[in-house]
Amino acid sequence: MGTGVRRRRCARVLLVDEDERVLLFHSRDYMGPGVEYYVTPGGGLHEGESLAAGAVREVFEETGLRIGPDLGPVVAETAGIWSDGPELVIDSEDAYFLVRVAHFEPVRDGLEDVEQEEFTAATWLSVEEAAAVDALVFPAGIAALLRRLLDDPRPAAPLRIPWGAWTWDTDRGWTTTERAPILDR
Repeated sequence: MGTGVRRRRCARVLLVDEDERVLLFHSRDYMGPGVEYYVTPGGGLHEGESLAAGAVREVFEETGLRIGPDLGPVVAETAGIWSDGPELVIDSEDAYFLVRVAHFEPVRDGLEDVEQEEFTAATWLSVEEAAAVDALVFPAGIAALLRRLLDDPRPAAPLRIPWGAWTWDTDRGWTTTERAPILDR
């Protein structure tokens, strides 16, 4: 079976509570035995959907939280390829919003079946806790990104952040991409 490539535009949200903790979804064993990672809320846009509308929809579907449509500017961007199997490679462009919220317990009823299977927990992590698991977080370097955005929540232009995802390699199985420091545009 051949590998296909699909382009995907994603809206992602860094939900930060009053204690400056970020909400991340945790996954274990979904990509393979012992493979563990964290990911921000968000996902692919629907046909004709704006980044902000996609971000609002994804946050509601994945957490049950309704956020307003005025999210402010995109604060970070990243792009790269990922795959959750050998049949399809995703060429993704992801845009991130920073949204301050009161702490809440996510309701996972709106997750798609595959997300119910993939995300084993939703957890709030401090910057220090995120730094401790940084190698397992998508996007890569989230602790440094959060430190930067908590000091300056509206950068003049979106920050370019490293890509951090898994790709299926027929010779090596699951491989991770290289990680690089956060860069300004």
